[in-house]
Amino acid sequence: MQRRVLVALLLDAGRVVPVSRLVTAGWDDEPPNSAEHQVRKTVAKLRGRIPHGPETIVTDGPGYRAVVETGQLDLLLHQQLIRQARESLEAGQAERAVARLREALALWRGPVLAGSGGQMIDAASTALEEQRLSAAEQLYDLRIDAGEAAEVTGELRGLVDEHPLRETLRSRLMLALYRSGQQAAALDEFSRVRDHLADELGIDPSAQLTELHERMLGQDPSLVLVERSAQRGAPRAAAPVAEAPHTLPFDVPDFSGRRGELERVCDVARRAPTGTSTVIALDGMGGSGKTALAVRAAHQLAERYPDGSLFIDLHGFTPGQAPLSAFHAQGDLLAAASIPSDEVPTVSAGRAARWQSYMHGRRMVLILDNAASSEQVRALIPASCDSLVIVTSRPRLTGLDGVEWLSLGALPEGDGNQLLRATLGAERVEREPEAAGELVRLCGGLPLAVRIASARLANRPHWTVQRLVDRLRDHNRRLDELTSEGRGVAGALLLSYQSMPRDQQSAFRLLGHHPGRYLDTREAAALLDTDVLTAEDLLEELVDARLLEAREPGVYALHDLVRSFVQRVAQGSREPGDESAMRRLLDHYLGMARHACDVVFPGRRPIEDDAEHRADSEFDHKEKALQWLDHHHGSLLAAVDAAHDGGHLWHAARLPRELGFHSSIRGYDPRANVALEKGVSASRLLGDRSLTRLNLMNLAMGKWRLGQLRDSVGLLEEAVVLSRQMADEYSEAECQARLGQAYSSMGELEQALQLSLQVSRRARELGFTRLDGSSLSMLGLILVRLGRFEEAMESAERAVAIFDSIEEIQLSVTALSYLSQASEGLGRFEEALARADAALERCQQIGMPAALPLVLARRADVLVRMGELDEAADCAEHALSKAASSTNDINRATVHLSAGRVRYAMGDLDTALAQQRLAHEIACRMELRYDEACALWHLARTADAQGHGQTARQHRSAADSLFSLMKVPEAAR
Repeated sequence: MQRRVLVALLLDAGRVVPVSRLVTAGWDDEPPNSAEHQVRKTVAKLRGRIPHGPETIVTDGPGYRAVVETGQLDLLLHQQLIRQARESLEAGQAERAVARLREALALWRGPVLAGSGGQMIDAASTALEEQRLSAAEQLYDLRIDAGEAAEVTGELRGLVDEHPLRETLRSRLMLALYRSGQQAAALDEFSRVRDHLADELGIDPSAQLTELHERMLGQDPSLVLVERSAQRGAPRAAAPVAEAPHTLPFDVPDFSGRRGELERVCDVARRAPTGTSTVIALDGMGGSGKTALAVRAAHQLAERYPDGSLFIDLHGFTPGQAPLSAFHAQGDLLAAASIPSDEVPTVSAGRAARWQSYMHGRRMVLILDNAASSEQVRALIPASCDSLVIVTSRPRLTGLDGVEWLSLGALPEGDGNQLLRATLGAERVEREPEAAGELVRLCGGLPLAVRIASARLANRPHWTVQRLVDRLRDHNRRLDELTSEGRGVAGALLLSYQSMPRDQQSAFRLLGHHPGRYLDTREAAALLDTDVLTAEDLLEELVDARLLEAREPGVYALHDLVRSFVQRVAQGSREPGDESAMRRLLDHYLGMARHACDVVFPGRRPIEDDAEHRADSEFDHKEKALQWLDHHHGSLLAAVDAAHDGGHLWHAARLPRELGFHSSIRGYDPRANVALEKGVSASRLLGDRSLTRLNLMNLAMGKWRLGQLRDSVGLLEEAVVLSRQMADEYSEAECQARLGQAYSSMGELEQALQLSLQVSRRARELGFTRLDGSSLSMLGLILVRLGRFEEAMESAERAVAIFDSIEEIQLSVTALSYLSQASEGLGRFEEALARADAALERCQQIGMPAALPLVLARRADVLVRMGELDEAADCAEHALSKAASSTNDINRATVHLSAGRVRYAMGDLDTALAQQRLAHEIACRMELRYDEACALWHLARTADAQGHGQTARQHRSAADSLFSLMKVPEAAR
């Protein structure tokens, strides 16, 4: 395990490796529930075994990072040498490149972990082996080209024996043998690989290898010359041309981003086989920078193509113009190549032949820009030459064969910022870095949008970047803001929309009523009133038109600006079926969300009105149901807004309940509370007291988790009144249980105790099993705080038993945590740790980011009592990290208190003091009286240890006063 974790970190040296990835490295697809915990223990052991371990393996955010210098790791040194070799080749220093490649290859020691590293590490090992072979092939190319064919045949033979099915290696061995005078041996190699491929795979050798064999059979006198020039990447000798045409557009100096895509285009060109045209097709939505990338690549590759360059706009998506036919495009290209008009045939077949005749034998760069269809492009591709053809189009031209495809999406945030700096100026960007980053995000990473935004700012030097950001935040105005001098994102998208068939336009327009950015095929089927397969076909057609992005099977996304555009289209052309489409979608959401929550939260009370809103899919296990809720959380939030604003009040009142349940396991955030507030509003407008009570209770818990305790109590008291008015005993008991929870947080322990006892008794009478368990669990916490540990243990044990009987994992996590506290209070530390470990395993099993910091803090507290300070420190550090990313504020004070206890026990009093002060500030702000008293007590202890007696007495006196008010005995402080 230690070997695998260390190797996984070193394979990504310098980068953060999440704990989840280390879990995969350790156990492949079947990790135990305690995997994350075991990884952290493994890291602790590694730090103890490796010299300077804590400085070499550092905790960083969600995982760990290996900090090593290039000279300390063969892998980093290998990668550095490969880069240096590439740079030497680009500079024309072949001998230096050979030396660097030799050094890089000399570092090879075989497969990582000798091939026993598990699936993830073995996959990385395979990738490294591929890098090694590619570097070896490049080295042999250079040495053969330098006249060392005879010297490399032995080394090549060894590699071919290791990889008998790798045809690229075999071709180099054949060439080396041929050039060293061993023609028969070279031909024999082809026979060997042909037989081997037939026996092992049932296939014939590739066209490239077969062509090489045929040329050797014919003793092609130009073989050596042609191959040498091809390996060097230099242009083949051709008949001199008086004036090579050069019609590439201006290469903008501020071209930024797309580094990976640019490298891929150049790499494809460099690896191109001789004798045929290499075609690279770039597709993407309007404004994604396809033309700029094609032009930049063509300029960079120009030296490889000495016979010139041609560019033509095929007007596939040009306002007011029909796409250029192949016939007219051939004529324009020949004219650009300075072919006299009287030599250009006026009939289609003759002109096509003249075009192919002109290109024959030439090495040129040809950009076919803004293509509308495969048919438009096919007749323009040279049939027999070593030219590079770069095609740009919005839809993917699937009718073209033998093409290297490259789809351009949105720019990554870093590339978008780089483009903004290049177009607007670094000084202005650095003056407002946060606003600049948001500007790029609001532009959706679309190069056209970023350039237009930059141009607007450049023309308005008195504007701040923030001012344009504020204007762009208005979703309804964003497309208007991103328009300048007749060009804009909206115009580019409109052309794509208008070019679609009528049924695609209708489907696309209806998607404008979808409230979120992501949608799946079932949502689309509901919205379009069709079956799932038909919906998927329509969505895939929109993907082909580059108006929709395919994310994973069955899941699609709308680019932010496309979403603004389609919503504008939908709002501008309302049709009679729009309201029905929205209602179908809301019904689908409610049915799926209700069913998913029933699976994830067993034992919850059903709602009678839900009978007609049944899900069209069954969730066969909790993980699948929870995954659906996770994936659709954003859409469900947006659906509440759309339902409330669109007058679908019943849906706006019902959906927040499911969001509340989901948020209880994943963590509330302000957006969830906004949805719950709209649920309350919709319920009141409907005059539905039952739904109003339900939404008030859920909103109260949302506010409780955010530490807004007074608001929470007020909402719950109103909900209790409504329950009594309806004579709904179930609802009244539920609301009183939540009130007890809020009172406990506020330090009103006696009132919380009485409410929880009353609710537990009433829940048993009503047969409300889930509520009985949760009230017993809360009783456990209250009794722990009151120092009644035996009673607390009994209550928490009963709660765990109830939750286990109904397979309720979420609530059992907190019950186990309270049981651990009771065990610790009784001095049973091993038992307390076992309960905390069980809580942690369940927490990780279902994925509860809201509860995880509290559970980790619980473990840290027990480990301190057991004297396991190193593991306690790691646990507390993990808890702080998780708390920082959690939306639940209610437990932050507890986590900081735990971290303070660990640091105090380790003698790090300054850090302990800082954590205790943070806990005290949070507790005071949220009116968490029990946590405030605990923080004061620990501050007093730390002040004492630092020799600050007066401060210690002040803190202790304040703590004693609070504890006395809450009737907390000294034994429980």
